[in-house]
Formats: sequence, structure tokens, C-alpha cells
Amino acid sequence: MAKKTKEQILRDAREAQRLLKDEGFVGVLNEIQQEIFDDFRTISLGEIDELLAVQSRQVGVDAVRRRLRILVESGAVAEKAAK
Repeated sequence: MAKKTKEQILRDAREAQRLLKDEGFVGVLNEIQQEIFDDFRTISLGEIDELLAVQSRQVGVDAVRRRLRILVESGAVAEKAAK
């Protein structure tokens, strides 16, 4: 992957910040999170495949949130470096 320019980093940061503040997007992530929790509560002891599937979904949601925060933080760093 090619190194991003400062402008690309700042654009990505703005888009990530917009998504993190978007009520619809955050609502969807929260709904998925609630479904994961509900599914986890219904898994019986010993249902390893089901547990792994729920865990994988949780990892995915966490990865999306983490990546958006990283993009926002990278933008803040790039902005400070430009000053």
C-alpha cells in the first residue's frame, strides 16, 4: 500500500469522524452489538462453533470502531505536524 499524503490522511480522518458522529451508522453498530450480546446469552455450554461465530462478529464490530478511531487520531497528528 502506498504511503498516504497529508491531504488523504486528513480527508480520511474527516470521513471517519463523520461516521462516528452519524446517528444512523452508530445505531446500526449498536444494533449489531446488541444482537451479538443476545446471541451470546442464548448459546448453550459446549456450543463451540456458535460461540466462535459470535466472537468473530464481535471482533469485526470492534475492528470497524477501532479503525475509525485510528483514522481520526492519525488526522489529528497530521494536522498538528502541519502547524
